[in-house]
This record gives sequence, C-alpha cells and structure tokens, in this order.
Amino acid sequence: MDVVCFGEIIADFIPVGERAFKLCFGGAPMNTAIACSRLGLEAAAMAAVGRDPFGEFLLETLKANRVNVENVRVTGYRTTLAFVSRLRGENTFLFYRRPWVVSADTELKLDERDLDTASKATVFHFTGLPLSHKPLREDALGMIEELGKRNVTVSFDPTYRPDSWGSREEAREVMLDAASRSDAVLATVKEYNLLFEEENVEEIFKECRRIGAKLVGVKMGGRGSALGDRLSAWFMEAYPVEIVDTVGAGDAWNAGVIYGLVKHLPLNETIKMANAVAALKCTVHGAIDGLPTLNQVKSFLKKHKLEPKNLMV
Repeated sequence: MDVVCFGEIIADFIPVGERAFKLCFGGAPMNTAIACSRLGLEAAAMAAVGRDPFGEFLLETLKANRVNVENVRVTGYRTTLAFVSRLRGENTFLFYRRPWVVSADTELKLDERDLDTASKATVFHFTGLPLSHKPLREDALGMIEELGKRNVTVSFDPTYRPDSWGSREEAREVMLDAASRSDAVLATVKEYNLLFEEENVEEIFKECRRIGAKLVGVKMGGRGSALGDRLSAWFMEAYPVEIVDTVGAGDAWNAGVIYGLVKHLPLNETIKMANAVAALKCTVHGAIDGLPTLNQVKSFLKKHKLEPKNLMV
C-alpha cells in the first residue's frame, strides 16, 4: 500500500446557483485518497459512513476510483453532511456532525485491524477534523504515535474548520500536538497562523522544523505554494488556469506531495507535481471531478514551463 488516508468522509452540498446545490463527494482525506489513486498510487481509505443513501454514494465513489475500502465502516449513525456557503465571498463550511449532531465520521473507533493496515503503508495521511472530538482524538493520536515507531511516514493536514471545534484555543493545542508527532505538515497560511500565530513563509518553516517536522508544505491558493525539508525549500507560483471551483484544491495538492514522497522525487519536482494536480482540479466543479490522471499531469507540465524558485530558509 502506498498511502492510507484517514479521517472525515462527507456528502458535500456545493452551491451551483443562487438556490441550488449539487451533491458531491467530500472529506479532505478521502479527496486526497482519490487523487492519489488517479495518479497511480495504491490508496486505501479509513473512515466511517452511515447505512443510508449518502453513505452508499460515498462508498461507491471510493470503489469506482479504485480506493481500497476494507477499513471503511458502515455504521448505524447517519452519514456526515456539509453545506458550502459562498454568501460572504469565500467558502464557509456548515457541518452536520458533532458538536451539532451525531454522525458517522466522529463515532469511528479505531482498532488493531486499522493499525495493521496503516502499518503497511508508505505514507499515512490524516487531517485535523477527526481530532475535534473524543474519543476518536485519542485513538488517532495513539495510532500516529505508533506508526512513527514503525517507520511509516505520517502526513498531517490540519484542515481547520471552526464549525467543528469548541474553541480556537482547543483546536490549536490539539493540532500542534498532532503536528509534532507527524513527519510532514501540509497546511494553509491561515492554518499556520492558528498553529504558530505566524504567516511569514520563512518563519513557518522555522517553527515546523522546531517541532520536528521533516517536510513542510505551505498552501497559498492563487499565490502558489512552498515546500521544504530540513535542507532546502522551494516556492512556486500557481499555474494560470481558468478557475471554476477551488473546493478540494488543497487536498489535490496534498496528493501531489504524497506522490513525490512515495516516488522519492526531489522537492522541486514534487512541488511542480502538486501545483499541477491542484490547478487541474480547479477547472471543474466539486472536490474530485477534476482530479487528473498521471498522464494528464505530465501533459499539463509539458505545456506549462513554470519552474519553482529556491528559497534560502
């Protein structure tokens, strides 16, 4: 197994008109799992859905995209839903999960079977949303601690959604703990501001290295991204494409980074891959419909000659 993605799986309702929503596959780590699969990696999902039509839709979508679903539970709780609002000019997520209602993704209980599956992966990728509530929080933190001992590369995307946390302070404390246990931290500038009260890229790299991260990714939307390890760092502008929908772009970018980790690509090639995957996703509505295959990414890169810039940090 190349990558196991753990965390929320959600039926997303995306606005496509003034009063209309489109049902789309969602959940940041599951979007990343599908993106990895389309790039040719062997990907598995670790999550929970409800025994309802939305759960069936999510499960069938994973299967259709060749993501291993042996560790996806079908539970008696309803599938988690999220409505995306753009009334204030940017995407705002309104969740139907804890603390508002009980739903499948927060009630998942991890066991030895999950640890065994994750231990076979090259990369274990997870997000911050499963950490928003107990007892799943303790299960998740315990698993990544054990995976670190088993030489599995642990990748963490905070995916901060205020709607699912009791307070900003709680989210910061818990996600800093998770980041300090992870090998790779892949986050937005806003999320790094939550973690370190810092938005300067150079300072973000320093803070992440201080807590032990071996790989640091900074997602900056239309401004591009940065990627670095303990020896070097790179910045790259976003590829110029016609933007249709940015939902899931960060998850797509994560998949490009994970591809680079699995294939042992140099950082300057990895960031090109990540930016290309994210750019292609943005040309289509929904979090997964625009996710490209490896051949599509290669073709895109041949047409676009942008190169990353070396950062001295």
